[in-house]
Amino acid sequence: MARGQGDSRQPVQGAGRLEQWRAGWRVALRMARRDVRRHRGRSILITVMVGLPVLLLVAGSTLWFSEDLDTAERLPLQLGQSQGYLTGPGPEELHQLLDPTNQYGGPDETTRKAAPVPGYGSGREASALGALVAGRVHPVTTSSASARVDRRAVHVTVLGVDAASAGSVLQPRVTLENGRWPTGPDEVVVTPTGVAAGLPTEGTFTLTPETPDAEPQPTTVTVVGTGRGFTGWSVEQVEPADVITTPTVSSAANVQWLVERNSPITWPEIEQLNHYGVGAFSRYVALHPETMTLPADYLGRPDRVSALYAVGAASLGLLLLTSLLAGPAFAVSASRQRRALALAASNGATTAQLRRSVLAQALVLGVLSSLVGAAVGVAGGVAGARLIGALKPAHFFGPLEVPWGSITLVVVAGVVSSLIAALVPSRGLARLDIVAVMRGVSVSPPLRRRVPVVGAALVAIGIGAIFTASFQYENAYFFVFLGGVVLTVIGALLMVPLVLALGGRAAHRLPLAARMAARDAGRLRGRATPTVAAIMAGAAVLTTACIALQADTGRKARSYQPLSVSGQATLSVWSDPRTTTDVITALRRVDPSIRTLTMRGLGQSSAEGSTSNLAALKSGCSPSQIITEDDDLAVAGRTIEQGDPAPRCATVSTGGSTPGSSLLAADLDELAAMLDLTSGQREALAAGAIAVLDPAASSTLPQQGRWHSAPVAIEAMRPIDLEVTNGAAQFFRYAVTSNETGPPTLDDRGGRDVVSLPVVHLEHSQWIRLIDGWSGGPGAVITTQTARGLALPDTIRFTALRGDGPITAEQEARLLDAATAITSQLRLQVERGFQRDDGLIIAIVIAVIALIILVATLIATALGQAEATPLLGTLAAVGATRTTRRAMAAAQATYLGLLGTVLGVLVGIAPGVAISRILTATYTGTGLDHSSVIIDIPWLQILMPVLLVPLVAGALAGVSVRRAPTVTRRAT
Repeated sequence: MARGQGDSRQPVQGAGRLEQWRAGWRVALRMARRDVRRHRGRSILITVMVGLPVLLLVAGSTLWFSEDLDTAERLPLQLGQSQGYLTGPGPEELHQLLDPTNQYGGPDETTRKAAPVPGYGSGREASALGALVAGRVHPVTTSSASARVDRRAVHVTVLGVDAASAGSVLQPRVTLENGRWPTGPDEVVVTPTGVAAGLPTEGTFTLTPETPDAEPQPTTVTVVGTGRGFTGWSVEQVEPADVITTPTVSSAANVQWLVERNSPITWPEIEQLNHYGVGAFSRYVALHPETMTLPADYLGRPDRVSALYAVGAASLGLLLLTSLLAGPAFAVSASRQRRALALAASNGATTAQLRRSVLAQALVLGVLSSLVGAAVGVAGGVAGARLIGALKPAHFFGPLEVPWGSITLVVVAGVVSSLIAALVPSRGLARLDIVAVMRGVSVSPPLRRRVPVVGAALVAIGIGAIFTASFQYENAYFFVFLGGVVLTVIGALLMVPLVLALGGRAAHRLPLAARMAARDAGRLRGRATPTVAAIMAGAAVLTTACIALQADTGRKARSYQPLSVSGQATLSVWSDPRTTTDVITALRRVDPSIRTLTMRGLGQSSAEGSTSNLAALKSGCSPSQIITEDDDLAVAGRTIEQGDPAPRCATVSTGGSTPGSSLLAADLDELAAMLDLTSGQREALAAGAIAVLDPAASSTLPQQGRWHSAPVAIEAMRPIDLEVTNGAAQFFRYAVTSNETGPPTLDDRGGRDVVSLPVVHLEHSQWIRLIDGWSGGPGAVITTQTARGLALPDTIRFTALRGDGPITAEQEARLLDAATAITSQLRLQVERGFQRDDGLIIAIVIAVIALIILVATLIATALGQAEATPLLGTLAAVGATRTTRRAMAAAQATYLGLLGTVLGVLVGIAPGVAISRILTATYTGTGLDHSSVIIDIPWLQILMPVLLVPLVAGALAGVSVRRAPTVTRRAT
């Protein structure tokens, strides 16, 4: 009998089909549980393969949902016990969304002056706003400051609350754990995040507000308690504060007025408040967004839709990956059970019963693996949230949340993936050759011709869907892309048996060991297909990830704008001038070889109308046209876009906004040291000259546009041309008077107050040391002494740093330590060109994929060696050496590994190219511009693991062969 004969077995008398089905599954599950206990090694292997991805996804989901607060979780930390908060008032009417800081244009897209709030004025803000909402309001401020503790500066977020209301209406936005609430600006409560930043829990420290004021005054504050407080610059944001004190009076502080009353703030009331220029965030409206009357385009989506999409996509990936990874393990199980299944079939077991025996094991192991993985994942997510909270208190986690819906989705995906992994071995039982199995012969049945054809069709359809989705930007095409990936993978899997069969037929030119490995894989396709599929999946993921990361790197490199010439550093201090001077002094002290050049902007716009601005005259342009940078495009009414040329009347001025047009100032000694000025250049600048780039060098550079539409190399930045007559440039004074209503008014004195400045030329190698990449560089430079003589006020823009050679990483670290000891509000960046930052990600991806390929290959090799024991014994009996047997094992592992990785590379190219297209296309108002697409396949990153890992797997397989097989009498 060549096939299962038990199909003619008569059903039990009186038993229905459903009862037979239930009884069959009960028996199969009972046997599966017993088999799982009996073969613990195989069970643990499958549990790890299925449970590990489930564990990672569940832990990640728990961390994600615990970190991502929904509306109901955010409101107590934003509003305490209040009904909402008010902002403003501002000078204009508002048309706000749910967040008062976000607005739309209103029904007619016009702006109107806000109605005055009755009784509002300095010192009467709370009473006026309270009367406006018929309740009581409590001020809460958020500001930034620099705290100095033990000669170290720390940036802190300061929350200001009123002590009288802190213990009642503001809880749990603020809570006191020890001590008392502060009663003045010289007392503070320190939070756990402040303690983690280095603030003391008792005693005193110095707190300096970070304000736009010229000279902020440091205050010695006393710690009177510890507690917790939360800030938020928008309704979607909640962050822990570092310090709690009384409300801050500063133009830089964000002020919210929490409303205490019994009735909720409704949307019609918010619209009425908007007429006064007052914004409002309402607890009731946040919980009932359907009460808002807004255009459809401005209605928000339900919370966490994107999170559920991500979990769904990840679960689909889990389904595919786990199915392929667990396939070799289930193939091992089916192979070991083949004789037992053949005996059952010879005694009357039906094909359905045989399949149940295999699928029942997959179901038991899948449920066990998924539940264990989910349980450990939940525990790991909870532990991870607490550990991160303990190690990094600034990384805020909300109330612990276990997303049972997402976890259920992941667990179901894990169980289904196990069943899919066992489906291929179970399907083969329909053509089980009982006689061949009982004789110890195992050969795959003939290949079905229609299966590869269907696979090729699915691959073609899948690739078409992938590339179609890559040319679209609507969110719905994301699912088209996922469907295309699934179809491509399934189609490639259906084509694997054909590839194995063709490889076996074409192996006659290979060496003996490789020829036997190829023919063995083609003959035993049922065993080799799951292995090749698992390896193919890993290699496809590697290929897709590498291509996508390469495209992302290309996009970042393309958009990277250097800040200065290579090897030079740029220092920006966001504080008062005195702090900047202290930082520069500290840098010079720690490294005397460093030369510094502080560039200062000139001129100002003031309400007093002081004549404190300067602009160069330009032929064909009146002073008014020069100041407003008038040009033909604006006159023609054409929309001004990136890449357009500079305005026709743009020139060098103190208020220039075009790249390369700013008139800046710097200290003469610093200029001489930074630029290596010649004696003639120094003397000219000391005499009041203006320094410009040599016209001979400038004429070789491309003109800069209105603003940078793409990054520009420092060496290619060209300043605005300055008209020079008889060795001097003509400038005129002007003033701009700011108005609270209407546009600013211009007072130009182009014909009455003209300043003539002699011109000195700088070499291009000198000029590029002055350039700040973000602004496009200066148009001209004068000394600070000349600026003072012209009555031009100055403000610090940035400081350039240069050493004897390129600044090293060790120098940068020492300079940064010295600078942050003064203040934390700074940025020190050494220009070294674009630096790739995804090396760790690539290393992790390659390591994981390499492990997958190794495990799958070694499992297949172990299975092959187990089945080939009679053959190996025969070879040993006729004189085959250990080297021959090792060569056969190594060839088998290497062949399957190379075959799987090559197929994986081919499968992964299409999704990788599509993702590259999506990442690097330019989004326009009407769709996607694909002219900027970067398609760069990193063959070295892909081929190194693809070629090396199979070789390593082959070496390990060869080493694992024992000295001599046990020789017994063969049945065939």
